[in-house]
Amino acid sequence: MMMFWQDVKFGVRVLLKSPGFAFVAVFVVALGIGANTAIFSVVNAVLLRPLPFDAPERLVRVFGTNPQRNSFSRPYSYLNFSDLRAQNGSLEALAAYSGTSAALSGAETPEQITGVLASGDIFRVLKTKPLLGRLLSNEDEKPGGSPVVVISHGLWQRRFGSDPNVLGRQIRLDGREREIIGVTPADFRFEFVTDAADFWTPIDPQAPGFQSRGAIFLELIGRLKPGVSLQQAEADMLGVMGRLQQAYPNPNAGIGIRLAGAREELVGDLRPTLLVLLGAVGCVLLIACANVANLLLARAAGRGREIAVRVALGASRGRIVRQLLTESTLLACLGGVLGLLFAVWGVSLLSSFIPADVPRFDETSLDLRVLGFTLAASVVTGVLFGLAPAIHSARLDMNDALKEGGRSATEGRGGNHVRSLLIIAEVALSLMLLVGAGLLIKSFVRLRNTDPGFNPQNTLTASLSLASVRYEKDEQITRFYDQLIERLRALPGVESVAAVAPLPLSGNGISFSFVLLDRPEPPPGQGLSASARFITPDYFRAMGIPLRRGRVFTDQEKAGSPPVLVVNEAFARRYLPGEEPLGKRMRIGYNRIEGEIVGVVGDVRGSALSVPGSPEYYIPQSHAAWSDMSLVVRTGTSDPASLTPALRGVVREMDKDQPLYEVRTMGALVSRSVSRQRFSMTLIGVFAALALSLAAVGIFSVMSFLVAQRTHEIGIRMALGAQGSDILRMIVGHGMTLTLLGVGLGLAGAFALTRLMSSLLFGVSATDPVTFGGVAALLAAVALLACYVPARRATRVDPMVALRHE
Repeated sequence: MMMFWQDVKFGVRVLLKSPGFAFVAVFVVALGIGANTAIFSVVNAVLLRPLPFDAPERLVRVFGTNPQRNSFSRPYSYLNFSDLRAQNGSLEALAAYSGTSAALSGAETPEQITGVLASGDIFRVLKTKPLLGRLLSNEDEKPGGSPVVVISHGLWQRRFGSDPNVLGRQIRLDGREREIIGVTPADFRFEFVTDAADFWTPIDPQAPGFQSRGAIFLELIGRLKPGVSLQQAEADMLGVMGRLQQAYPNPNAGIGIRLAGAREELVGDLRPTLLVLLGAVGCVLLIACANVANLLLARAAGRGREIAVRVALGASRGRIVRQLLTESTLLACLGGVLGLLFAVWGVSLLSSFIPADVPRFDETSLDLRVLGFTLAASVVTGVLFGLAPAIHSARLDMNDALKEGGRSATEGRGGNHVRSLLIIAEVALSLMLLVGAGLLIKSFVRLRNTDPGFNPQNTLTASLSLASVRYEKDEQITRFYDQLIERLRALPGVESVAAVAPLPLSGNGISFSFVLLDRPEPPPGQGLSASARFITPDYFRAMGIPLRRGRVFTDQEKAGSPPVLVVNEAFARRYLPGEEPLGKRMRIGYNRIEGEIVGVVGDVRGSALSVPGSPEYYIPQSHAAWSDMSLVVRTGTSDPASLTPALRGVVREMDKDQPLYEVRTMGALVSRSVSRQRFSMTLIGVFAALALSLAAVGIFSVMSFLVAQRTHEIGIRMALGAQGSDILRMIVGHGMTLTLLGVGLGLAGAFALTRLMSSLLFGVSATDPVTFGGVAALLAAVALLACYVPARRATRVDPMVALRHE
């Protein structure tokens, strides 16, 4: 240990003698470690950190599967859930839930808040303890139970000023009074619906839809019994579902079950994105290591005499290697400390543009695991960039090093070979990163230029959810929206107004089965299904969706008139290929509406901009009143958001307790739809630019050092008649040879590794030749410039001065 501290003290003195070198090396290492720490802290929060529940590894989500509909996340009906809960033998508890929202009124300004509708044992599954009062129980789920609510810590603070006497007070949700029975802890969150749920209410089994096995809208989460594996539980649940299929074949035919770990399912498709980012930032650190290694090799040339003297005085080569590795590790640890500061700044920067739907990002912190990662990265980095220079220095010819003027003798072919290999590695890693960035940029551009099927320009959207207590009947709902749309049309600058449920690209979806009435009734479990949208007559005009055939809805589509339907082109292609859609009659599973197809409209990318339009049919809102709808207001102004105050004012005039929420432009919604792709592209692009810069600096530094080292040789060549162009060609040729070797290795590596990015790309092949060729040309051009500058300087060497160089 004493020898170790001696090495550390000596290393500190050596670094203090060369503050410029130390600063550059520490700064380069800090960039790499800081970027790695920032990304790893996100990976740690999202992928590695356990869920904040007791024994989170036993939490599982239960999904329905239906091969006929290519679905793997099909939710459940309440009756099926009840049977699964009662008959399974592998789960300690099973709960059902669904996201919901409600208008919180009773104060001066009504507020739309998010919540969770859940079965009584949801908190038993999660093993959560209340901050105040009690949480939901199975008693609250019984038919005719008292209307109760559990509120979040955030709502308790925001709305009730953290009043400890809040228990027993009434809160008005959607016009219905509910008794507050408990408050959740401050750190409690349920991100399977939303991490900002403000309230939790129990399921009422007698509510409309809960007594139908065909009403599938509940998600399930359970807790494994101790000692029961995921596979055992899945087999058990499949057995229960098999019995339900036999007992109730019509809604359950073909439905299977899949269980997945709760944490793994929560992060879902984020895993490949974050792992690709972690790999990319790891490449940046390796390039930084190569640069520092080259700096250490250059510095070793000036320490040859010192090392030779130490060997002559009895130091072993192993002792020399250990001393030099201690110095490099000390540099890396200093870089790690500075890198932590960079990481804090980096995480703050990430929070400004990371997609809002990334779960658990707000839990990102520099905890012990992240600090351990930084320490490990610092030590490994120090060994990586210090090992080659240390071994090379220990192998120097000590006799030559001790000679007067033997400085150049300390740098032979071995050092140049190591430098060359480092440059090749830098170029290869940089090219791989640049190819990845190029693919993501090209993918994002194509995605952003994708036609969504509607015109998002000059369009404002806003959501409403009418309380069933005040709007019990379909006529009341229809009348409210008709009057609201009529008043909004009268606002200055408004060109058209409509309402729709659900709004495209909002993340919500509605799907119902249907039957084409001129076809035989399909077998149970093999019925047809498509997305449904409930709309008011002017919807297609307000959204700019083109009519392809027939007609769209008019104001004549009133309650009591013959129902009519409009379908999109994808519907016609899949279900009516080669047939005339107009005039066909359908029966919709929802309310068993029977209607005639009167029009065909263009496809709309409804779920995401990256997902092609799927089969959809449109139902007039007057024939199937829908209380939760989104307004679409097309304006003649370039700033539709300026209409927001007027929009809120009209709603307030009609119903002072009705909040308006999610007010945003359609352009913002389109932008949000590509936020994950933008995030990946931006980060990979930044890392690639940093890698390119480091590689260019590395090439420039090595070529400058080689020019300085070969000054005597260059002088001899010029004295013997070599022209400047010959010297230029020699220096540039050497640098470009190394670059082209790196490009070749990088292309091979990129060809193999970019296939892992296929899931992140849109409309671009992972082996796109244009991107590969363009990136290789860009890197070669940058390398050429980095070689040319020192080569140009070499051509200006005075032969007489050069001959006196040694």
